[in-house]
Amino acid sequence: MAVLDLNRLRILRAVVSSGSVNDTARRLGLTPSTVSQHVHTLEREVGFPLVERVGRGIQPTPAAIELAKASSEALQAMARLDARARDLREGATDKLTMRTFASAAYTWVPEVARTLRQEFPGLTLELSINETDSAEDAGKADIEVHTEVPSDHPRVPPSYRRVELGLDKFLMALPHDHPLAGAGEIDLAEFSEDDWVQYDFRDEIATRLSADACAGAGFTPRFVVRAQDHVTGLAFVAAGVGIALVPGLALGWSGFEVAYVRPTNPTPYRRIVALVRDSVRTNPAATRTIELLSGLGAQLNEFAPS
Repeated sequence: MAVLDLNRLRILRAVVSSGSVNDTARRLGLTPSTVSQHVHTLEREVGFPLVERVGRGIQPTPAAIELAKASSEALQAMARLDARARDLREGATDKLTMRTFASAAYTWVPEVARTLRQEFPGLTLELSINETDSAEDAGKADIEVHTEVPSDHPRVPPSYRRVELGLDKFLMALPHDHPLAGAGEIDLAEFSEDDWVQYDFRDEIATRLSADACAGAGFTPRFVVRAQDHVTGLAFVAAGVGIALVPGLALGWSGFEVAYVRPTNPTPYRRIVALVRDSVRTNPAATRTIELLSGLGAQLNEFAPS
């Protein structure tokens, strides 16, 4: 058997994760035909099917799922090797890698980076965005920021320690002309008859928390639009299409004219945590980064909707 191409394995993992060639192409900046070509080439290399047609889409085979899982260690090792080679080429002497979900990256990391730049002038902060919020695929950076369902048992990868940063309560985003805009706090059940926008259907944790909260309030939301990112979801709300449950942290980088109220009975919330690689535990820049993130996490509960 020929040596497997690591880039094709990376593409396969993305296909398995998303279950869609088109979504994979958008995430990786490729065309759907290029993604399909790489998958078919990998099928010839391994000698067994990786995807099968289901209706108008595709479904990864059980063998593809197993191969994607088994490739994780090799891909991580290659990423570390590539990073080291780049450091040697560029003469970098001090670097901290961070991986985080989008709203934390936009809301928190710029402030963290500004402080680190002042206190550690020789430091290079390398940031990447998680494809998902959960820690199931962690272990790729010195510091990783993830979200958790509070009732779930925490997942901590080997050679990492877990630091709780704060609790991120959800808010109800409403068009400004909604009758309950400006109510402050209100029972979630009051929104049972509204049209809803699912602000990010790829965010499995937020989707689960919202569904559980609505179930606890005694209803199932009627979604009229499902968006695959925060920005589009809030744009739909601002346009008056419907209402949406949104994590509070996502509001820090939203420029839309949207009203927010605090849902109660229940109020869904997610836990935000940092995972710190053992090898940087005594690194002063890493320690300072966790201090800064913890301070920002403590501010989450101070938000009060107007």
